[in-house]
Amino acid sequence: MWQCGSALLRGRSLSNAAVLHFHQQFNNGQYDQIADQADEGFGATGRREQLFEFLKAVDRKLGPAGDTKLININVKAGTEGTFVTCVYNTDFARGKAVETFTWKKGVSGELKLYGYHIQSNELVLR
Repeated sequence: MWQCGSALLRGRSLSNAAVLHFHQQFNNGQYDQIADQADEGFGATGRREQLFEFLKAVDRKLGPAGDTKLININVKAGTEGTFVTCVYNTDFARGKAVETFTWKKGVSGELKLYGYHIQSNELVLR
């Protein structure tokens, strides 16, 4: 039980820092760095352009990311690695969104972006 609680606290701390870093890169249009620092499956060569176009569209419709609030965290360890999935309410310049980040824990303990999903009415209505 203690290990589970410790993993959640550590996962929350690491995820909050990783989300802040992701948003700084997003706000500066550093999509290539997002892809370069992500897990190899997330930013694979064939998907880079799709990722860039997607992030540009989010930026165009929602603007820069601002304050975030963690609303859910899940840590799962298995044979494929340790994954931390966090859901955030995020304020953007032109609306609110729910962002889901899935991070894969690297060998040195850092989190690498493994998955990203965003939900916002502004993405559909604008």
